[in-house]
Amino acid sequence: MKTKFEIAVAKIEPYQTYFVFGVSIAFFGGLIIFGGVWALVIAVVCMFVGTMLGLIVGAEMMRRDIETEMNALRFQYEAASELAYKLAEELNAVAQRAESAERDLLATAAEKTALRAQLDAREGGTA
Repeated sequence: MKTKFEIAVAKIEPYQTYFVFGVSIAFFGGLIIFGGVWALVIAVVCMFVGTMLGLIVGAEMMRRDIETEMNALRFQYEAASELAYKLAEELNAVAQRAESAERDLLATAAEKTALRAQLDAREGGTA
């Protein structure tokens, strides 16, 4: 009694060349088809990796640009703070000079009033 495999081989024997030819066509056709599918999968993966790489590189470049801008802004802020401090000092100095000048003016006005009163008293006494 023959096994099913032996029976199948006996039936295929006259068609072996065609069978091998068909198997090779199926193999290379499947390779092309699955290779194409794999090519699509690889293309999608490459696009995904490229997109991620682009995002990472773009984020790093954006971080560097922001860091550069922040450094420039810090420098400008420090310069503006120093200028504001100097202007505040100048304003205080000017305000002190103005108060001093006002006190001197009031003292001069008081002295002038006292001298005018003395002059009026002398003119009134001799007249």
